[in-house]
Amino acid sequence: MVRWAKQLVISASLAACCLAAYCLPASAEVFFVTMPFKGPRGSFVTVQDRYHTFRIPGMIVTADGTILAFAEGRRGDGDDPRIDANAPADIVMRRSTDQGQTWEPLVVIDSGFRPNGDLVDFGDPTPVLDATTGMVFLFYGQFPDFGPRFSAYGQSADPKQGNQTLWVRSSNDNGKTWSERKQIDYPDAPQETSDGLYWRYLEPGPGNGIQLKWQQDEARNGRLVVPVKRAGSKTPEGEAVVNPLVYYSDDHGTTWQPGGVSPDPEGNENEVVELADGSLLMDARPDVGTFRRRFLSRDGGATWGPNNPDNIPLTRVDASLARYSASRDGDDRDRLLFSAPGGEGRPGRANLTIWTSYDEGKSFSNPVQFNQGFAAYSVVQRLADGTIGLLVEADADSNEDYGSITFYRFDLAELEQK
Repeated sequence: MVRWAKQLVISASLAACCLAAYCLPASAEVFFVTMPFKGPRGSFVTVQDRYHTFRIPGMIVTADGTILAFAEGRRGDGDDPRIDANAPADIVMRRSTDQGQTWEPLVVIDSGFRPNGDLVDFGDPTPVLDATTGMVFLFYGQFPDFGPRFSAYGQSADPKQGNQTLWVRSSNDNGKTWSERKQIDYPDAPQETSDGLYWRYLEPGPGNGIQLKWQQDEARNGRLVVPVKRAGSKTPEGEAVVNPLVYYSDDHGTTWQPGGVSPDPEGNENEVVELADGSLLMDARPDVGTFRRRFLSRDGGATWGPNNPDNIPLTRVDASLARYSASRDGDDRDRLLFSAPGGEGRPGRANLTIWTSYDEGKSFSNPVQFNQGFAAYSVVQRLADGTIGLLVEADADSNEDYGSITFYRFDLAELEQK
């Protein structure tokens, strides 16, 4: 049975510089809703400072507790990268220093309008925090502004070549400023790749990455792990298949390398958590079917075991998987949180729901629903004060499909109400 989270407040309206929430008094339960990204929709938009739709949330909590919320700022008709011509997509961000009650003005991390006049589509923002150094890294992909479903083989940053590229930026001041972008090269020829295929693209998450701390091999503790997926083909121009994996760094982000590709069946957008025994659990969107792909790695993401699918039927969509608590850290019990659209009667992009696992991902139970109506991609994170933040593609004001991204903040009690 799906339970409802208490709908205690209404969402805030868009202000010129920040977005404030209508919050309960301090004595009341912690639960409020804000909207960091409000999509105007409407007519075809191609100008640099305007958007049609915000999609694909990413989120991380920095070392000082600041929440960084990322999204794609889409123009045109709001379609996925490569579909709308003359409609470049940006990577955008908003910061919150008060647990999501208010949000600083929107910042463009990278603009699809290139200085030389080229147009590109940036997508899938995926941040990761290095808690040792306080550095935040932001991974995101670049596609030509218009082109086929699978990019041309190669990694040229020139969009005229039709390639997909992978970028990373870093921030050492909790997202206030960002470094210049750096291209992440990946092995793309059969003799170099772990699966013997030509890699046509390597795209992050979206969602967030993690840092490992419970590895039996001490050398892997501190490893930064970013979920990614690759499209691979038997020939440079052949039909491609998509499988998830991770990229990782053992030197605090100086260098990055790919782990092995997970085995079939195919999977797509993915998230990863570290389990109490040091294993990694990767959850991925299925390309076919209604059950999530679930893979285990016992070597820090270098290799993956066979798919062990969940038994909760869901629509094919990006979801979120995150740790809330761990007995190893002195908490009362182990908890993993999983967020996805619960659907209505049958799997569908509606009714955002969170499930909890108390057995390190073997099963997920206690579904709690957070909205009624449309909901799609989501990211869930534990906030600095122990509450929970949920960033989801759902318009809390109008319930329109896509366009806006809403932030929920709530207490653990909302997931464990009797």
